[in-house]
Amino acid sequence: MTGIAFQEQSDYRSLSEAASEQLLTLMHRKPDAVICLATGATPVLTYQLLVEKITAQQVDISRITFVKLDEWMGLSPEDPATCEVFLQQHILKPLGVAPENYISFRSDNADDSECARIVEQITQRGGLDLCVLGIGKNGHLGLNEPDEQLEPACHITHLDERTRLHEMLKQANIPVEKGITLGLRDILAAREVLLLVSGEGKQRAFAQFKEGKVTPQIPASFLWLHPKTTCLYCDR
Repeated sequence: MTGIAFQEQSDYRSLSEAASEQLLTLMHRKPDAVICLATGATPVLTYQLLVEKITAQQVDISRITFVKLDEWMGLSPEDPATCEVFLQQHILKPLGVAPENYISFRSDNADDSECARIVEQITQRGGLDLCVLGIGKNGHLGLNEPDEQLEPACHITHLDERTRLHEMLKQANIPVEKGITLGLRDILAAREVLLLVSGEGKQRAFAQFKEGKVTPQIPASFLWLHPKTTCLYCDR
């Protein structure tokens, strides 16, 4: 029996509604949850709906910790292309998240000590309760890029050619060739994973992922090793 529960959704809004409800349910169940957040076009509406529900229901999130999954390197933190700006805009500022409740990679001057710092902060809070993920057009997970061998730990990565064409990077002030990301070991250590799949250009990678074979050429396939993954997906 697989640990992945595939749930096809009728459209992008239905996917986002289901995803926001899963996040909200966790917050009610565990008020001090540690939640890792992906960025990009796929989770935008999920986060918008989550903010609306938290606000309407007056959910106390004062003990929730949010973790940034990855970051482009070499950009200033204020660069509109950064994952930092994305999360500030869509989650952190709308919810008034306190700085001490946010674990974030720096986008400028990051090195291996930054990886160690992030992992230590997550460990101090008891580990990830939920990791929100998307699948890249090349099958990447976070910025764990396809290769013959994969680095399991949190690490600095050279971006795949397809990743360097990511929609977010079209806003970058300089070319971006590296990123920093939680590793597959960190992701698989999360108690739950929520994988969101929608958008153009991901059909091939998703079809390969659904084959159920674990390969470093499709880093997302390592989620088949996780005991509790929910995959919400739609074709439009």
